[in-house]
Amino acid sequence: MRIKKFGWPLGLAFILCLLVCQPVMAAPYMTITQGPNGEIVSTQTAYEPDRIIRYELNQPADVYYEDGSGRLYVADQGNARIAVMNADGSWQLIGEGVLMSPQGVYVTPNGHVYVADYGLKEIVVFDANGQLINRFGRPDEPIYGKRNDFIPKKVAVDKRGNIYVISEGSINGVVQLNADGDFLGYVGSNDTSLSMKMIIQRLLFTEEQRGQLFKTTPPSPTSLVLDGQGLLYTVTEGIDNDGIKKLNIRGDNILSSDDWASNLLIDIDVDDRGNIYTIDTYGWIAVYDSFGNLLFVFGGIDPRYERVGFLKNPAGIDVEGSGEALYVVDRDRGAIQRYRITPFAAKVFEAVDGYKQGLYVESQPLWEDILRMNSFFILSYQALAKAYFKQGMYEEALASFRLAEDKDGYSDAYWNIRNEWLQANMVYLIVGLIALFVIRSLLRFLHRKYGLLRPFIVLRKRAREVQLLRELGFMFHVLRHPIDAVRELKEYKRATVRSATILYGWMLILQVILIYATGYLFAIGDPDRIHLPSLLLITAVPLLSWVVMNYMVSTITDGEGRFSEVYICTIYALSPYLILALPVALVSNVLTYNEAFVYEYAMFGIAGWSVLLMFIMIKELHDYTLAQTIRNVLLTLFAIVLAALVLFILALLFSQEIEFIRSIIQELRNRG
Repeated sequence: MRIKKFGWPLGLAFILCLLVCQPVMAAPYMTITQGPNGEIVSTQTAYEPDRIIRYELNQPADVYYEDGSGRLYVADQGNARIAVMNADGSWQLIGEGVLMSPQGVYVTPNGHVYVADYGLKEIVVFDANGQLINRFGRPDEPIYGKRNDFIPKKVAVDKRGNIYVISEGSINGVVQLNADGDFLGYVGSNDTSLSMKMIIQRLLFTEEQRGQLFKTTPPSPTSLVLDGQGLLYTVTEGIDNDGIKKLNIRGDNILSSDDWASNLLIDIDVDDRGNIYTIDTYGWIAVYDSFGNLLFVFGGIDPRYERVGFLKNPAGIDVEGSGEALYVVDRDRGAIQRYRITPFAAKVFEAVDGYKQGLYVESQPLWEDILRMNSFFILSYQALAKAYFKQGMYEEALASFRLAEDKDGYSDAYWNIRNEWLQANMVYLIVGLIALFVIRSLLRFLHRKYGLLRPFIVLRKRAREVQLLRELGFMFHVLRHPIDAVRELKEYKRATVRSATILYGWMLILQVILIYATGYLFAIGDPDRIHLPSLLLITAVPLLSWVVMNYMVSTITDGEGRFSEVYICTIYALSPYLILALPVALVSNVLTYNEAFVYEYAMFGIAGWSVLLMFIMIKELHDYTLAQTIRNVLLTLFAIVLAALVLFILALLFSQEIEFIRSIIQELRNRG
């Protein structure tokens, strides 16, 4: 399941959503979820703003809700203390005179309070009565790293007493300490990647410019949490694919999803059911199930007015129990915003819980209720598809799997449907094949005796007399005799620019047809979402580049082919693709993943055949030896890459010039 990243642009989407679809809700904000094709759709309110919790807080940085006692622990950074709200609403203070700048707080089942103090550069531990019992500073072990500082921002503790710390600037990941504060190692480090633009800039820019532009070290995780099973979750602000990680004991990310609703995450929490809650810098609160499927997104910021439900500067989030309530830190307002769950979200959580346990049929009524309330709730289709499949309702499962965009499930359902159809119609298929054989034999007999098929033969002969049709039919001769075909093309003009241009046009049209003709399981993209101009450019530009560059290379490497001949030979060398791609695509509609090798090998064979014909025709067209042909092909490919690189650099420089001019204009406006 996919969904586009959002930040400030999602505000516009929310406004549009309000205009076209307004579900009944008590909250002042929209709640959205993931719909078909990864689109954002509105849904019923998942959490309603309950109240704002205020105390004498100054820039609170973190919050922790203790399920057993109902206490709420707040890292009151500005006042250098931990403020604790008891279940009866009274407050008590921990760490006054000890703490300097607490940014993270965590409470263990025995009541010990762990504080990540940014100012002290220590983890400070208090007992249940608020008495100081321990403090851990920078690890002394050499493997920690001589240059690695220890600036705690967030902290969590597992059942064995091991301490996990987010240290500012720790490129190695989360710092892991034992109960005595001894360094155990790092876990959950992030990776770095360079885009093509950055690679080119590194090649062209000076060392000083590279130092200013590039940050090749991996980003440090932003926050962390431990679930009931002791699995560690981290979020990292500013990265896309691995913004949320769920780490096993080996430190491997085991989340099946890697596409999150935001890449500006600042905090994370997990409820008792394993559902994941995140909040980003724009105040969007996102809820995922334990597999990473998006359930809800809601909230937002409102820096001007203190409306209940909106935030000004979010800093942290914590969940009560199984998601009954959420507590979100609003740093600038010095308050905690509480959200309570709605019946709709409670029903969704109950259904998700049954789905995770494999109780597909048992949870079916819940999902049907959810679907009646919101027909765009895509996870409902996934769950119902599993329920239908388990009950042998394969037609219904097939439709639901497609709506859920689950190709594996779709393949399994289609295999069962096809198998049942074959069992029911095998006799008719055999009889039909026998009938076709008999009809063919009968027609041949009647033609030999009475000339029954003579009109069709005459029509075929007349068609062959049409020059254009003969030129187009030359493709089949290329398939059988490519070497002779090149000679005939050069000496007898068996193909012309006119026929080649028609085939180039067919190549472009074929790309569009294949989108709709290829079976759902093997289709590259959704036909409704394909941008046709881009698709045509992706096809046309490489072909045109090959023709131009191959001719230019051949002119300086003693090639004999003219430009028109290169133009013609290039498209005729693709005859296997032009002739066979569509039939193979049509056959893919009756295949499942069990027979995927049929489609894959066929397409691979078509591609290989086309490449071989291209190689042969280049060799014969330019009268090259084998070595010269290989060199020509490599030089052509190099020329194409070089031309693309030059165009990219020119575009990059042009964009920088435009940005420079804009900055000058903006500076003049500011001074004016």
